[in-house]
Formats: sequence, C-alpha cells, structure tokens
Amino acid sequence: MRGINRWRLAGFVVMGALCVVPIVRAAMPRAWNDGGTAAVELISLMKAATSAAREGDQAKLKEIARGLMIPNYKAWFKATFGEEDGAKIAAAYKKSFDWQENELPKLFEGLAKDPGDWKVQEVKEPDLPAALPCYQALAKALKNGTALYRVDLWMTAGNGTKKGRSVGYYTLVEGAYRQLDCAGMGLGISGEAASGGWTAPIRLGGNVQAARSLYKVQPEYPEEARKNGVSGTVRLHVIVAKDGSIKQLEVMSGDPLLQQAALDAVRQWIYQPTLLNGLPIEVDTTIDVIFSLNSPR
Repeated sequence: MRGINRWRLAGFVVMGALCVVPIVRAAMPRAWNDGGTAAVELISLMKAATSAAREGDQAKLKEIARGLMIPNYKAWFKATFGEEDGAKIAAAYKKSFDWQENELPKLFEGLAKDPGDWKVQEVKEPDLPAALPCYQALAKALKNGTALYRVDLWMTAGNGTKKGRSVGYYTLVEGAYRQLDCAGMGLGISGEAASGGWTAPIRLGGNVQAARSLYKVQPEYPEEARKNGVSGTVRLHVIVAKDGSIKQLEVMSGDPLLQQAALDAVRQWIYQPTLLNGLPIEVDTTIDVIFSLNSPR
C-alpha cells in the first residue's frame, strides 16, 4: 500500500437513547505509514483540505472535517485530562460536533485563499495565556505524555513582510491526527478576548517568546566595556507589538556600560505574531542579552 492515500468513511455510534453522533476513524493520508513524520502528514492533510476547498469539493471537506474529530472521545479525554476534567471536556465536545463539522470546512476555505508555506512545530508549551483553561488543559496533556503539534500557514505580503495564521493544535489519536480546538472542548476564550476586544498584552515567558523569533540583530560590544573587562547580562522588559515588532523597551537590570548596546540591538528584533482566538495580540515578556568578553568584535 506504499504511496497510496487511504480514506475511510464515517461510521456511526449511538450516544444515549436518541442522539446519533458521527465518528470518523481515519479520514486523512497515512504518510507516516510510509516513513513520514508528523510534519509530513499534517502538511499533507492541510494541502488536501485546501485543495478540496479550491475545487469546491464540499463532500471531501466534510470528510476531512469529520476525520479531525476524536473517535472514542469520552475514553480519550478521561485518559488524557483525568476523570473529572475529561468528563467535562467530553460533554462539551459532544455538543460541538455539528459546529465543528460546519466550521472546519470554512476554516480551510479561508486558508485556500491565502497560499503560503505550511509550518508544523512540536509544542513544548501551549502558546496561550497561562490563565486560560485551554492552556491549563493542554499543558496537562503534555505532562501526561501527549505529543502536540501546532500548524501555521505563513504568507508573504506584497511588501515582502511575512505574516502567520494559526491553524490550531493537533495530536495523534487512533492512528490519525485530530484537532484539539479550545472552543470545541468547552475551553474557549470568553469575554473581551472572544469578541476580539482583548487589548492588554498577554504575558509569555522569555524562553517561550524566544522560540518565536524571526529576525535578530546581535549587539555590538561597547568598546569601553571591553576595555574595562565588563561582561554580563542585560535584562530587558519588552512589549512586542501585534505585528511582531518591538513596541516598548526598558532596562530591568545590567551594567550601565552594556545597556545601550542591548537596547539598540533588540529594538530591531522581529517575532512571529502571537494570536489569541485567531487575532493578533501584544506580548509582555523579558529578553536577556548576554555580553561575553570571548565574543568576537
């Protein structure tokens, strides 16, 4: 079966006396069976979905959407998130089947309009505000050994700048990749954030934000500091703008002889935009700039 994409049709499982919920066992290419990686398979799936969208193949889009939903979800959520939390998530997930089946095709139809490069990154820490229940749930899943992957579509604007669009988190369940959607699990973002009115920057750790770096300028070692044998770390408090550029900078600590060089360099840095509920937001973080006398001039 090498090199052949295999697609399985939806089955049906009765939930309670009258409720019938569609469950798809595996409705996506099995690239990893042929020696592929998570990135290979997820990108193959994204391309298949956007191709179907461009061709107007609604039947295929529906099939892919169902395939992204978790089969035997009650047992999986309880095993992944614990008995109590898993039961709550499963109950919310059951109610979201119709919504997901309708919304996922719309997602791919929107993505099909913006061709770009697909990027898949294994998640070490959810890229969400730590106070959100979805962050807490995904972090718990990671602690329990669940491998999560984030999928983004990177597009190049007319002026040459790049912008990214998140396509969500995915994990392997029963031999196929499924989407873990915050709203579908009853862990969606409410209030101002849900309506797009979130204005305050979210707080991300320096290590998390560093992994999102797109462009860095190395600081020039101040000659006076070098002559005086001054080295060390300058810690900066930074607000990253919605487009990934540096909006605000202030020194938190560090030798005065090194501070200006750190500010001049970091002011030029660019990060991948951070999205909250699909919308770009500002990020509050810290950056450590290390000056070593062993570094080249």
